[in-house]
Amino acid sequence: MSLSNLRRNVKRQARQIWNYIESQLEEGIDVSPGVIFPKQPKDIDRMKLVEHLFKKRGISVVWEDETIDERAARSQMDNARA
Repeated sequence: MSLSNLRRNVKRQARQIWNYIESQLEEGIDVSPGVIFPKQPKDIDRMKLVEHLFKKRGISVVWEDETIDERAARSQMDNARA
């Protein structure tokens, strides 16, 4: 998928998530915006881009095939670079 298509898809998915979240909030149901993907992209830069684009829209991303320990290690590496 091209980067422009990726950005467009994230924007569309984020809009769908927020539409759902808002409908639940109107019903008085507390929810948190997030998306769970079954597999991480093979390209780490693409994975970070997806996470960044969703984060800009206030949506958490989880990759089902990434363990908590792997995510923590990746987060520590990202923080060390910053």
